[in-house]
Amino acid sequence: MLRKTLYLLFVATCAISATEFYAHHRFPALRDRAHYEEMAFIRLLNSGVVYRPGGGNYDERFGFLNNPNIRETIRTDEYRYTVHTNSLGFRTHEIEPKPPGQRRLMLLGDSIFFGVGVDYEASLAALLEGMVDSLTVYNFAMLGHNTVQSLIAARAFSDQVEPDHIVCGVFIGNDLISNALNYVDGQNRIAAHLDQIAAMRARLLSTLAPFSWSMALRAWAWAAYIPRLRYQISAEPAILSATARHLEALARHAAEAGSAFTAVLIYPKDAVAGGLVEHWSQSRHPGQLLAHICRERGIEILDLLEHLDDAGDRDRYYFEQDGHLNAAGHALVARLIRDRWLAETDR
Repeated sequence: MLRKTLYLLFVATCAISATEFYAHHRFPALRDRAHYEEMAFIRLLNSGVVYRPGGGNYDERFGFLNNPNIRETIRTDEYRYTVHTNSLGFRTHEIEPKPPGQRRLMLLGDSIFFGVGVDYEASLAALLEGMVDSLTVYNFAMLGHNTVQSLIAARAFSDQVEPDHIVCGVFIGNDLISNALNYVDGQNRIAAHLDQIAAMRARLLSTLAPFSWSMALRAWAWAAYIPRLRYQISAEPAILSATARHLEALARHAAEAGSAFTAVLIYPKDAVAGGLVEHWSQSRHPGQLLAHICRERGIEILDLLEHLDDAGDRDRYYFEQDGHLNAAGHALVARLIRDRWLAETDR
């Protein structure tokens, strides 16, 4: 019995040692504990929350923007697309006086509505213009922006754009926690709840403490547990309420500007696909809760999970490796917004 126990201990020790050796060399970025903790916090948020002067593309009002008047082609293994920005740094037309008979739609959101991976002609904004007569779309979506920054953009530019409809995309994969940690200050600029950021960081480190002693466990937590934790936190009432408040503020602003308003809830790929990965991460749950809250508060929403709901939709409408919508995904969302636009304007 003793010999068997010692043998099992020896085998287990060898297996653990081999796993630790592999993890140590496979994930060198996770070796330093302080660096690992910082990377873990970034992965939890999946988005920036504090924007400091001197950083790349820093902007006092939005935190960061693209450079104005650029034309740049981005290439990855999966796609190639060209971005052209206007004098404000957005991937859209220059704002011009609104002529009689023209209808205008203002798009807000992050990299999904910005159109990462697709040329302008295949983007949501261009497709909508081709679908609706006499419609001009001004796209103020920006890579990395959250709903707070969308609210800032609406307040900054809606007087000039004079939109008939404002549409704001909310990405369940990274907007909800960021929305709770940021707010709009009295000068219509992005600001951060530094005390809440510190509390969120401390909570994460406490949760990850049991995994920190082992490189293999750190790697597992990084790959699988932190995304699950992100959606667990995103589904908490205080976090959801923050996004709902920002959307309410957008809806009020739109009403004051004489515009209709719709929030579009966008889900990550695994939420759309369902199955074991989604069951583990619970990535649908925060969006479903937010949809319910918005409807209770009278916020008009378009919940994409009601139109995308299986692995086939994931493969059809998202890039295979990247988390963004592909050209077919943009076309689908354009049709859904077009139908909503026509429903609103026909009333």
